[in-house]
Amino acid sequence: MPASPPSMPPAPLSLSQIEARFKSRIWRGNAWGASDDPVISSGFQGLDKELPGGGWPTRNLTELLLSAEGLGEIRLLSRALGEITRSERNILLVAPPYIPYMHAWEHQGIDSHRVVLVRACKPAERLWALEQGIRSAAFGAIVGWLPEASQQATRKLQILSRTAAGLVFLFRPARAQFESSAAPLRILLNPVRGHSHTLSLYLLKRRGAPFVLPVRIPLPQAAVFSRPAELKPVPAPLTN
Repeated sequence: MPASPPSMPPAPLSLSQIEARFKSRIWRGNAWGASDDPVISSGFQGLDKELPGGGWPTRNLTELLLSAEGLGEIRLLSRALGEITRSERNILLVAPPYIPYMHAWEHQGIDSHRVVLVRACKPAERLWALEQGIRSAAFGAIVGWLPEASQQATRKLQILSRTAAGLVFLFRPARAQFESSAAPLRILLNPVRGHSHTLSLYLLKRRGAPFVLPVRIPLPQAAVFSRPAELKPVPAPLTN
């Protein structure tokens, strides 16, 4: 019998066909990235407008870079944290530099009974506590202070955050903006001169089009920290 002719390879897909088929999995560098991950509103309309998805992203690591501590960084998160505690979920704080002033947190709408605090000094202990908090899936939000973090550490936290159903924030100093990080969202926080209750936010990295202009956010007026915390190492063993 005569041999059957070889089958022809399928024609390559056009760019429009590729975009239609994988619409939810790819994004152009000059457009918003598509994602199925839910978000939680920041409570600030101007900021939500510039955040991919319209709010703080869950299942992802968010880095907030501070030019100085006590700028109002907790007040920036207070509306989202308040929403989390109202939904009866807990918040984990890892190694804050000052003792939280819980009366002010309550004034910001955050249920202080749902705030768990871990004290740790060494970078390895802080990283371990963050990892365990994410793995536990017991928190609606995890907020950690990690001044020293390698790209490998942020990559590990980002991978773990992909399994978390809540928010994961990492506070780092402003100098870290020049270091590589796996966090898909990085924001630099600066005070606005002459406006003690206003923050200037620079979106250094986000999924989608870059945004070079700062976003000015008027903050609710309340002090949320009291005196420096006497930090002690976490007694748990540092195991993977």
